[in-house]
Amino acid sequence: MTTQNNYIVFQCYGNERVFHECAFALLSLSRLYPEGFPPNLQICIYTDKPGWFRNFSDCPLPLNYRELDLETIKQWRGNIDFVHRVKIEILKDFTNDRTGNILYTDTDVVFTRPLDKLFAGIAKGNRYMHVMEGNINEWGNPIFRKLHKYLKSKKYLSVNDMPLFNMIMWNAGVLGFNTMHIRLLNDVLKFTDDHYPEFPKHIIEQFAFSVYFLKPGNIKAAIPWILHYWNLKEAGEILSSFFTYFGGRPWAELMNYSQLIQIPVLMQQKINFYQCRNIVDKIRKKQWLPEIPDWAEMLKQL
Repeated sequence: MTTQNNYIVFQCYGNERVFHECAFALLSLSRLYPEGFPPNLQICIYTDKPGWFRNFSDCPLPLNYRELDLETIKQWRGNIDFVHRVKIEILKDFTNDRTGNILYTDTDVVFTRPLDKLFAGIAKGNRYMHVMEGNINEWGNPIFRKLHKYLKSKKYLSVNDMPLFNMIMWNAGVLGFNTMHIRLLNDVLKFTDDHYPEFPKHIIEQFAFSVYFLKPGNIKAAIPWILHYWNLKEAGEILSSFFTYFGGRPWAELMNYSQLIQIPVLMQQKINFYQCRNIVDKIRKKQWLPEIPDWAEMLKQL
């Protein structure tokens, strides 16, 4: 069997927090391959600032760039002017002249295991998304409840003989698929364009991927390999501090120092804070803010 090409695709444009997230994700990926990156694995970053990444001149990862301008971003947001529509257009653009195994990730991810088995699963035709979030008819989630009500009014919509108002929602911060399934991207785009004007919520694009990635068979979870910390935007302040303090250091040093940022610990700290708020703090809507590390002190841990 011919070895297929493997690709990791990021979209990284806009404010600097997103760039810090992307660099941190790349550092976590580097740590998984101390003996060298697989020769058939390439990384492509869709970005409006490719020069930002070229500051890491000694980065050993095979980084490639597709430069985005404001006009392209506007075009890819479509007539519906939807920011998450850009992701679908990026994947359509990337797969236009490539064949192989595609792994798309948002920038706010940490790679936790080598990706060999994940890409092997994609090569077999499996589709991956980050993690299953639940059935949209489970009324404990307010946005699920609204989506369920909307889809209930469209009873004729179904996939694999299952009505859409009874579908499972998956997190679309990670997407894995082989280019044999690129036709699904057209279905995802059409669903998004058709339904976002009537239900203008951010989860429409995510739900569209959940629906159409399921169409050929079951979706598999990518979380054993990749942690997507979509609900931890506060980590941006720590990442900004990290790259400011360690700015100009060689990639190998940054890779080592980046271990000081433990995303799962921060996620648990945030959960603990909201679970333990007293009544006054809840009334005042007191928000959790992470403590910015003393990096000089933290370095003593290494």
